Amino acid sequence: MSIDTFDFDEWATLAQSAPEVFEQRRSEYVEHLISACGDASRLHGLQCRIDMERARAHTAMKSCLRMSSLMWDSLLDCQDALDVFVRLDLSSEPPASPPVQEAEIIPFRRKI
Repeated sequence: MSIDTFDFDEWATLAQSAPEVFEQRRSEYVEHLISACGDASRLHGLQCRIDMERARAHTAMKSCLRMSSLMWDSLLDCQDALDVFVRLDLSSEPPASPPVQEAEIIPFRRKI
């Protein structure tokens, strides 16, 4: 199965009707995708972490929130690395700070 032929509705139905079969096929599909990539060992490590977080979550919503948190952590790590790179690039000029904009502050009345 390729990513182009992935049928969400078919997988959703399988997850509802036969969760064990769904999980087996999901694992096989993930393994297939990882094996097709160049850095499979790193991806296997990441998948192991994902599987552990899913197991610890106990509910689909908690699992989703954990995956979201992992992705944000990874994005912030990339941002930190980029910040270090920019600071080390001594040949570049520091970025210009954006112009300060003035705004009228509108007071809100308290509801009592």
